[in-house]
Amino acid sequence: MSRMTSTAATMALTAALCIGPAAAADAAGSGNLRTAAAHDCQLINDLRPVVGDLLATVDGDAATPGSVAWLKAQAARATAAGRPKVADWLSKRAALRQEQGTVLETRQQLLADGVAWCKAHGFGESA
Repeated sequence: MSRMTSTAATMALTAALCIGPAAAADAAGSGNLRTAAAHDCQLINDLRPVVGDLLATVDGDAATPGSVAWLKAQAARATAAGRPKVADWLSKRAALRQEQGTVLETRQQLLADGVAWCKAHGFGESA
């Protein structure tokens, strides 16, 4: 997963989680709250596999390009090859990727809470 893809996915997820309540508030003013909630529930269901895939990449083993373990292995290879600046950069990327994994885990929990809310309000698994 490239840096651009990761950043774009994280921004899209953050925007969706922030815009959803705003859309519901706008719909409440127009009397169309149920439609907005159904749309948000569908969006939540659409985002769940995206977040799951991103987490699988971040938490992957050393054979998974883009994972924390892969970045650490690449840093070790760079160190062994006598390229300390590359190794340092890769180590910093691994630390950043680990932080992204923590954010994604939080997002995954928020999405799970959203699914529970949707089910409790009659929108089911797939609205």
